[in-house]
Amino acid sequence: MTLQTRSVPLDGMRALAIIAILFYHLMPHVLPGGYLAVNIFFVLTGYFITASVIEEYGQKEKLAYKCYLARRFNRLFLPLLGMLVTVTAYITLFQRDLLLNLRPWLLSSLGMVNNWWQISVGGSYFEQFYVQSPFLHIWFLSVISQFYVIWPLIVLLLMALFKDKRIIFYTAVGLSLFSALTMAMLYVPGEDASRVYYGTDTRLFSFMVGSALSVVWPLTKLNEPVSKRTKRRLTFAAFLSYAILGLMFSRMLDSQTFTYRGGMYLNSIIIGVAVILTAHPATSLSRIMRFKPIQWLGRRSFLLYLWYYPVLSLYQAKVIDMSVDPGRHILIQLVFMLSLSEISYQLFEKKRWKMATFQFWKPADTVSRMKSSGSTDSVRHFTEKIAAFVSFFLLLTALAGFVQARSGGNAAVEELRQQIAASQSKMDEMNRDESTRSRAINNIDGLERETVLFAHSADITFIGDSVLLSVADQLVTIFGQAVVDGAVSRQLYQTSAVVVALEKREQLHDTVVVFLGSNGTFTRTQMETFIEEIGTSRDLFFLTTNVPRIWKDSVNEQLMLAESNHSNVHILDWNAYSSEHDEWLLEDRVHPNPTGAKQLALFVAEEIYQELNDENGSN
Repeated sequence: MTLQTRSVPLDGMRALAIIAILFYHLMPHVLPGGYLAVNIFFVLTGYFITASVIEEYGQKEKLAYKCYLARRFNRLFLPLLGMLVTVTAYITLFQRDLLLNLRPWLLSSLGMVNNWWQISVGGSYFEQFYVQSPFLHIWFLSVISQFYVIWPLIVLLLMALFKDKRIIFYTAVGLSLFSALTMAMLYVPGEDASRVYYGTDTRLFSFMVGSALSVVWPLTKLNEPVSKRTKRRLTFAAFLSYAILGLMFSRMLDSQTFTYRGGMYLNSIIIGVAVILTAHPATSLSRIMRFKPIQWLGRRSFLLYLWYYPVLSLYQAKVIDMSVDPGRHILIQLVFMLSLSEISYQLFEKKRWKMATFQFWKPADTVSRMKSSGSTDSVRHFTEKIAAFVSFFLLLTALAGFVQARSGGNAAVEELRQQIAASQSKMDEMNRDESTRSRAINNIDGLERETVLFAHSADITFIGDSVLLSVADQLVTIFGQAVVDGAVSRQLYQTSAVVVALEKREQLHDTVVVFLGSNGTFTRTQMETFIEEIGTSRDLFFLTTNVPRIWKDSVNEQLMLAESNHSNVHILDWNAYSSEHDEWLLEDRVHPNPTGAKQLALFVAEEIYQELNDENGSN
């Protein structure tokens, strides 16, 4: 077996990687570290590209660089082009609001610099309700493409200068350390991590881990016979490496400082170990990974990655409320993803696109063959002709959309951004300087005087996400002593450090109100952990979510369960209160508009006043 041969067990590893990515997006509370699975693809890319270049140089003392790039072009660029054309055509026909700012997304994707473009415009992988482009995930392909182009030239230069492939190992190790250090230095705790998440420089270490391993343990070396005792040890080590990865995928959050200051690097090293042990034919894991369904998925993993995010974003934009029967919506999205990836597999992996293109540009030959052939051939030629026509129609439609696309800001998104930015700025100022708080007790329309007096003097801590930030101005007008700690895209399982920081600053008051659930659901264990961290001596209020997403019912069910199990937990049923008032919400049907923000603040004040007065025996 040559190094060019596809490793069947590693296809199984690719299958597990794409499954983890899908879990991260569809059910993030189940696998909150699923985003780490892209490191598997990076490590494998570094491993195979480096091995391929070393082998070809060893045989010919040169690399047919143009042929190499052509192979990469066929495997990556053509499927990407097919997806971009299809999705753009769909947007042009059915979701024209997404034509806004489409051109830079397409051009940066085709130019394989999408990651740097997103960094330059401040794009965030983690802000679900702000960024709705179906091409958000192309950063990944851009990083891989840049590696494809640059790294083989470096390997060739090193081999030509030093005539020893060990220099590649040392270089790869050095670059991996440099990249990991760059990520650690550029990451700012508490701020959006997209700069270090997207950057080629800050993700290079995963590729370099794979490159270093390809020098030490190429596939040919793994085929050497080993003793039964060694086989058992290798199998144990293989399963241990997967257990550690599973722990990382379930515990390492995208909001943790450790993730960007050594965690991802450690994750890549363990993935590298798992790659070698998975590929080694002596391990039981290697045989498990040959299971046909796993292989089927693994061979389509790249194409499934290509299609998963467009399906997610377009489906969620079209089907506004997915909170009813969420399992059905997940199943429908998976069917779309698998179907589109299979079509792409047939077109690009099996090269069927060539026949369709030829049939379109040679209609006279097609007609003559259909006349001279039997019925079976006629049907086949007719099918190819239809496929070619559809392809040409999609291309023309996509070009029309590209021409019609306009630049500018989305008014609704900008309104929300400004609303949140203003609230965040005001909250930060208040948390730094208590003198900026209003001391006057004014009447508030919609509240009784007793409620106003209670709320103004109450020591309350608010913890939440962008929904909290969007209403913070209204809340602090009513709750004069409130401490507000909100962050965009925050989820319940990301709050441990928040609670610790608030307690350290002595800002975790006896009454805590939680606005979380808009970005995803959580498990019972995660909820119990949060309640324990807050403390059972505090009154804990949870706002039910009114988000039109798959996880809505799951979130609210978990909140109700927590209330039934803990006497200090209370529910503020905003979902029921606002369900008939779409006019209170922005276009995303998640964040309150100014009117809705006022209604929410009044609702929270009245409910907390009633609950705490009842507890104290007041009326």
